[in-house]
Amino acid sequence: MSYVIVAVLAVVVVVFLSGLRVVKPTTRGLVERLGKYRRFASAGLNWVAPVIDRLYKISITEVMVNAEPQEWITLLRERAAELKTSSAA
Repeated sequence: MSYVIVAVLAVVVVVFLSGLRVVKPTTRGLVERLGKYRRFASAGLNWVAPVIDRLYKISITEVMVNAEPQEWITLLRERAAELKTSSAA
């Protein structure tokens, strides 16, 4: 009888520990239950129901991108300046 109780407790502990997930501060967790959005998981230790819930980690770090000069904006500014000077004269 006591072996049954120990076995059940062991299964409960294993199921509980298998649902623990760690979300780092530079990521955000998206929790889905059976494929449907449920909530966002904040940074830190989170628990999701094993088999039922799924946690997707999404990076929220910023990435620097080189912005190329935009030729059309520069061209429009030059023409607007030409129109201002020709209409002021």
